[in-house]
Amino acid sequence: MSEITYAVIALVLYGLLDRFLRPYALRKWLGVALAVVGVVGCILVSQTRSFGLDLGLLSVLATGVGVGLFVRRRRFEQVG
Repeated sequence: MSEITYAVIALVLYGLLDRFLRPYALRKWLGVALAVVGVVGCILVSQTRSFGLDLGLLSVLATGVGVGLFVRRRRFEQVG
């Protein structure tokens, strides 16, 4: 697959998770887990392909999705 396809898939996945994943704790820990797995994947499998998938690029996209979820983890919290 091309880099554009990976980016579109990651953007759609992030949009769905950001819109429908409401519990604070789940957003926080899924964000942390994706960010950590992404960073570790960037270091360990940066030049690896498995079943036609570029694991290095998937790791970068997982890091971005995880950080996005973690930063916006209080999106659905009540104010006040």
